[in-house]
Formats: sequence, C-alpha cells, structure tokens
Amino acid sequence: MDKINPFAGVKAGWLSLEGAVSEINADGVSRRLFWENDGKGAFKAEDDLAVFVMQIEKSACTFKIKTGAQWKKSVPEHFIFTPLTFPALKVDHTFFCGERMGRAKAAVYPVPESMEFQARHYSALTSNKETVIMTSPLNQKYDNYFRGQGVGSLLLKWRCDFEFHHNDLPEVTEFDEITISSGDGFEILERYGDESCEVKRDFSQQPECGWNSWDYYRCTVSEEEVLKNAEFIAADPVLKQHVKRIIVDDGWQYCYGEWEPNPLFPRGMKFLADELHKMGFKAGLWLAPSIVEPHCRIAQWDSDMLACSEGGQPCRAFRCMERYGFVLDPTVPKTQKHLEKLFDRYAGMGYEYFKLDFLGMTMDAKRFADRTVPRCQVLRKLMEAVCRGVAGRSEILGCNYHFYLGNSFVNAARVGADIHSHWRGVKANTVSVAGMFWANKKLWINDPDFSLCRSLDTSDDPDIQRLKPSYVACMPNDEYNPGFAFNLCSTRLEEQKVLLSLDIMAGGAINLSDKVTLLNEAGVDLARKVVSAESGFAGRPLDFFERVLPIYWHQRLKKGGRLLVINWEDTPQELPVDWSVAGNVAEVKDFWSGNMEKCQEKIQLAPHSCKLWEY
Repeated sequence: MDKINPFAGVKAGWLSLEGAVSEINADGVSRRLFWENDGKGAFKAEDDLAVFVMQIEKSACTFKIKTGAQWKKSVPEHFIFTPLTFPALKVDHTFFCGERMGRAKAAVYPVPESMEFQARHYSALTSNKETVIMTSPLNQKYDNYFRGQGVGSLLLKWRCDFEFHHNDLPEVTEFDEITISSGDGFEILERYGDESCEVKRDFSQQPECGWNSWDYYRCTVSEEEVLKNAEFIAADPVLKQHVKRIIVDDGWQYCYGEWEPNPLFPRGMKFLADELHKMGFKAGLWLAPSIVEPHCRIAQWDSDMLACSEGGQPCRAFRCMERYGFVLDPTVPKTQKHLEKLFDRYAGMGYEYFKLDFLGMTMDAKRFADRTVPRCQVLRKLMEAVCRGVAGRSEILGCNYHFYLGNSFVNAARVGADIHSHWRGVKANTVSVAGMFWANKKLWINDPDFSLCRSLDTSDDPDIQRLKPSYVACMPNDEYNPGFAFNLCSTRLEEQKVLLSLDIMAGGAINLSDKVTLLNEAGVDLARKVVSAESGFAGRPLDFFERVLPIYWHQRLKKGGRLLVINWEDTPQELPVDWSVAGNVAEVKDFWSGNMEKCQEKIQLAPHSCKLWEY
C-alpha cells in the first residue's frame, strides 16, 4: 500500500495538522512511523516492534485521535509512542498544565529565551486571539504528556507522548484518546471538567474553612501552640462561625514512615483530637504516606515494601528541604495492608480530615514490583489502600496529588505550589491556580494553598522573620548566598490583599496558617473577611489566554458576582475596566473597605495592589 498522510486536510481553528508526523522511541533510538490506509476507514503503521493503528474522528471544531498497538515482541524497557508532533507553530501564547500542584507554565511570544514545556491533561495554544487546546482523559490509562519548546516566536515540536518504563503491556494495547478543540477556551476547559468527573459530589454548601499549622510553625509545631490558636479562634465571634477544622501539619511525627507523635505532643494524638472536638472543631492531620526516612523501621527491616532504582534496588527517591527518604511501592500487597492499618488507626482516633503530602514523589522511583501496573496507576493503588483504611470517616486533601488519579479518592486537591507571604511566591502560584479553574466544584475543591493574613503591616509578632528554613541547603564550602536567609514573610498589606483576593476568587479551600494570637487588628480583620466571604463559583481569569499573569478575574455568586483587577507591576498602572461582565452595573462595593464606588472606565493602581469589587 502507498504511504499516506492521515492528517491531510485536518484542521482545528487556525491549526492545520498537515505537517504533523508520528514517531516512536525504543530504548533511546527514535524512528518515524509511516501510515497506510487499512481499508476500514483507519490507518496502520507496521514496525518490527508492533503494528500501530490510528483512527481520526472529525467534527466542526474538534477532532479525536484514537491509537493502539498490537505488539510483535516485548515492549522495550523504555518506550515512547508519539502519535503526532508538529515541527514548528507560530503562536502568541501557550499554557501547559502540570501533572500536579504548581507545575503549570505559561508564556507570551516571542519568548526572551528558550523554554521547555511539559504538561499532563491539556495544553493550550493561542494565535491571533483564537485558542486551540489538546487534551487527554484526566483519568489516564497510560502515562501521556504534552511537550514542546518555545524559541522566539515559535513553539517547536508540540506533541503528545505516551511513555512506558519497565512495564508489561497487553498484547493489544489501546492508548488514551487525544482531543484537539478550537473555540472558546473557557468553554472547552469547563466541558473537559464535566467529562472528567468520575464521582458526582455536592458542592452546593459553603466549603468549611480551616486553620493549618504549617506556614508559620513548620516543624516547630507543638500541642501547646495548636491549642492556643484553636482557643483564640473559638473565642473570636466571627472566626468561630467559619473556621471548622484545625489541621496539624508536618512536625508532629517521630519521622516520615513512623507515624508516632514526637515529644512536642506529649499526650498523644488522640488527646489532641479530643481537645479540638471539645472546642467544636474537626481535627485534621498531615501525613506523607509513601515516604520512608532511612532510619525508620520499614527502611531497615522491610525493604520488600520499597520502590526501586533503575537497577532494581530500593532507592532514596524522596528529597525535600534536604530530607531524604525511600518511597513505598503501592503495588506490593504488604504495603497496601500497612497503609490500610495506618489510616484506620488515625481515623479511629477522631481525625476527620487528612492532608496527604508528597504523593507525587512516589513516582520518582523507577521500578515497581508489579510490572503489569502502568505507572499512572501506581498511585491509584496507594489511594485505594488509604481510602479502605479511612472507610468514609474522613475527608481527604490530596497534596502533590497527580490529577490523573481523578476525583474519586479526594474531596480537595492542591492546585497551587507552596505559598508564603512573599510577593514572588504570590506571582508564581497564580499561574497554576489560574490553569485549574475548570476543576473547582466539579471534580473537587481546589486548594490554592494557605490564606495568609500576616504581613509586616498586619502582625505584632517579634519573631515574624525569625524562622529561616532555607539554611538546610547551605553546605560547608558555599559562599555567602542571600537566598539561604529566606524568611517566610516580607509582604506589605496591599500585597497580602492580592493573595487573599485570589484565594477568594478561586472559590475553593480557605485555610488560615498564621499565628493568629499575634495578628494585629488589621490582620484579624483580613482573617475575618476572608473566612466569612461567600464562596462563589470558580473565578475565570479573563485574560488567561493572553498573559502569563492574568490581570482581570470574574466570579459568579449565587446573586451577583465579583470582579478583581491586579497590578502585578513594580510601578503604578492605569488599567481599563470592562464592566460588561458584571452586567454594566453603575455602582459596586469594594470588598476590603466595604465602601460603595461608582464604576470607572479606568482605575489607578499602586504597585503590587488590586481592587476587588462585589456587585
């Protein structure tokens, strides 16, 4: 049969697939696939490794690509199938969605320097104000990635890769469907959220707010300090109405892998849960269920529970803030029983909320015991064991949660990276929070990370800059590096309002994480306003497909809505305001001051500030 181009004449909006090609890479060696018509309305490409098949379904603004393989021999230890890759595309803006919290990346073209992009789930390309989005199912059967390289005004090698490492696959393998759509980018993503929902949940009620120990206390957290903050919240007439859970984060345990309280919690974790219940709070607890530090008993005695290196031996796959650890292998039945027992125990103590962290770092290991489990299903084994242990008694927040696990295991998912009261962190976090707006209150509650109220203007804490967590990275031969002196708070009041305004517009989780006993009047006022704000629908970043950092955000409420305008720049800005999204109202309320204001066509904003209006 003659070789043909299956992509000839296929277009989605401005994107023509005419120049796309298909490739495979087996153990580091790449080769191109050449397609033939199979006589049944589909295409096939025969290689000495497999017969690959492809079918393209077209509609007006969307086409779907379905692919598969019939293997002639064993799948190589490292194999990549690339059904389509575009040599070069001229674009104005790109967005690549990360596989987990804080991994998204956006760019405006021309890019000042070469940029590498990698996404799971979707990537969006905009040219001449028209957006094209490539998606794969959120709940993936096999690992697939969208990749590309920005160079000048071009995006090079935009492609979808299916990857397999140390896997045994069925003789006939069907890959995940790829969809390319053009049109209204917001509608495409919101439709994708609807289609990705495995478990329908009721999000009609206001999400419960919480207080979490991490951002202020980190590993200095103690039973005494947790109770002091809980008592302050319980005594405040506004906070006590809205803050319903107290979450003890990292630092309560002996070590990762041995989940027993350390001496800072002298009366144990059941005592603490009971005390919080007496004050009217739900008790929450942080765990990193798959991380095992080298000195814990599992690492010493049960190496058969650990995931392995390329060479097949237990490996130190975890590293964070200069802490190291092995990771559990969730495909091992012994590991699953361990996780079930652990979560049954703490749910039985009365912990009704679990924050599960470092989940994604499990996948930094290279080999898992059961080779028939695709890599994107390994974490599913972990979450299944956790949920069996919890048995419906507790809510779960997935942190470093791979979104491809879907929404059946978690009530909330972190979408933003770690936040602190630092302006650069607020900016960095916004990219990922904006890119997941479509998931909030469809799949789960989006968690943008903490709603911090302390700043240099809103706290009377003499120790507000005392904790220096980055010194752990300073080695004996290092020259002086100001980055090692990083502290957790450097913002001013107006910058803090930007962070909190974005949290409100996200319409998701609100968790305080300050030493609330030392917030001054202005700080407590911020806390009261943010926890008592009506939780609206997911806010749309209106210029999401035009900028790296969206300036304009709109959110629907049950009645009315909110409009947010942000000056990200270091200089004052005059910004136009399009009030048509609010229905051309004449007057709006400033959220932070409570004052009524007339709608102006342009507003003046100081550097690092915002205006949040309700109507």
